Amino acid sequence: MISGVSNFRGNVRRVDEIIRVLAKYGLADWVSDSTPGFIRRRFVTAEGAAVGDFPVEVRIRLALTELGTTFIKLGQMMSTRADMVGPELAEELASLQADTPADPPDVVRATIQAELGYPPEELFAWFEPTALASASVGQVHAARLFDGTEVVVKVQHAGIEEKVRSDLSLMATVAGLAESNSKELARYRPSDTVDEFARSLMRELNFHTELNNLLHFAHNFADNPRVHLPTAYPELSSRRVLTMERLDGFSIADSARMDAAGVDRLAFANLFANTMMQMIFRDGFYHADPHPGNIFALPPEPRLGMLDCGKVGRVDEQTRDDFIGIVASFLSADVESLTDQLIELCEVPIDLNRSAYRSDVADFVGEFRDTMGGNLDIGAAFESMFAIIRKHHLVVPPRVNMLLLVIVQTEGTARQLDPEFDLTATLKSYGTDLLKRRFSPQQLQREAVRSFRDWSRLLKALPRETVNLLERTQRGELQIHVQQHGMQRPLDRLTYGIVVAAILLGSALMWAFAAPPVIFGISIIGALGVALGLALAAHLLYLVWRA
Repeated sequence: MISGVSNFRGNVRRVDEIIRVLAKYGLADWVSDSTPGFIRRRFVTAEGAAVGDFPVEVRIRLALTELGTTFIKLGQMMSTRADMVGPELAEELASLQADTPADPPDVVRATIQAELGYPPEELFAWFEPTALASASVGQVHAARLFDGTEVVVKVQHAGIEEKVRSDLSLMATVAGLAESNSKELARYRPSDTVDEFARSLMRELNFHTELNNLLHFAHNFADNPRVHLPTAYPELSSRRVLTMERLDGFSIADSARMDAAGVDRLAFANLFANTMMQMIFRDGFYHADPHPGNIFALPPEPRLGMLDCGKVGRVDEQTRDDFIGIVASFLSADVESLTDQLIELCEVPIDLNRSAYRSDVADFVGEFRDTMGGNLDIGAAFESMFAIIRKHHLVVPPRVNMLLLVIVQTEGTARQLDPEFDLTATLKSYGTDLLKRRFSPQQLQREAVRSFRDWSRLLKALPRETVNLLERTQRGELQIHVQQHGMQRPLDRLTYGIVVAAILLGSALMWAFAAPPVIFGISIIGALGVALGLALAAHLLYLVWRA
């Protein structure tokens, strides 16, 4: 708590800015047509639109945008947590974009020289000082290598890392306060969420991460001529500068270019979806932001190109097995299996009403039963599933949540190419292949060897640990610690109630027996004690009622 207060005091100006922005958008509910104009004019966006005219989801997005890089990135991450924030807010946060002004050319030149040891004119045959685009973390410049290769140079904004670190410190403090003072928020472990977000954002600020991702993808698809990711140039890259190939193609979001180039939309949608499934189920390393703006059609054929590889996901064998189990249970309309699969996958509250939860899962399966044979809207299905998870306070692990989101994004991007595209067929195909690999003789042999090693270690350690346990028992050193979470407050109130009852009983006896001093036959101490006991009893009842 003390460290949290210190963090606030050390960032007074930023805290004041955050509070003013949040108040500006949070108070908009009180601004109506009947509010005086001079007050309403205080609650407007940068474009002059009245804040009170927007729904709460839009106001949250506007507030995060106004607060800058760290909060924009937080909103983008929370857009992947529909199980926590709900589908409406998640959808709104998914559209968060930063309109960050580009650094001046002299600042960019100084950054490149500080990072790479030479100014851009010595590193490149040609370097465009005016940025092509500027995002929240960095800006992109066109350049050309001495061998004639066209490249883009991504340069981090000056001073952005210090501001992000300050904001992350404040977020950690607020999350800790929220977790310790709100049982409802504590269910979702906001401190863990902020820690996860901080790790992700600091990796994004380090351009070595994206460089390594590009090299990893290039290795995974080296034998596939139809998939191409930008070639990275490690010798012209650093922690704050990244140089990579400039793709000679166009985004699939450009429908006019797609039609002019005669791209077969269905074939390209299949190529894209199969590439994403290969990343997830074959490699366990996938592009985590496959929206249309990051997907390119490259001549000839066309080939598939992918940009913005700073955000990736990793899938281990257990996560793949869990995901395929959920999909298989859902597509087979097996309510019991799907109920168990979700419980095994999520963190479950101790007070889960399993009967009500199973009933909601059965309704969910019934809602989509008719479309499971084809044309299933995976996005709508996952949205309904998240509603059940949120209703019963289950918590989805971040790795699984990101995977589910990417599956939905993959479907949405493929359907932008072909509105009739059915991702379930692709999922079934890869799920079948995964199950075959899961129960192949080679995989079963590996699991048997792994289990044998675990049992061998256990059997070797068991005699020694048993002897140690018996020796400690004989010496009287064995201690067993039992923790009962959530019992302290009820016990405190029970003690409080016993004390109040004792005061009332003792005072009533003194009153009844007219214990001195006495006025008009009434014991003064007894009367005062009864009054005090009644006041304390009323206070105790109030505490119970409020709880």
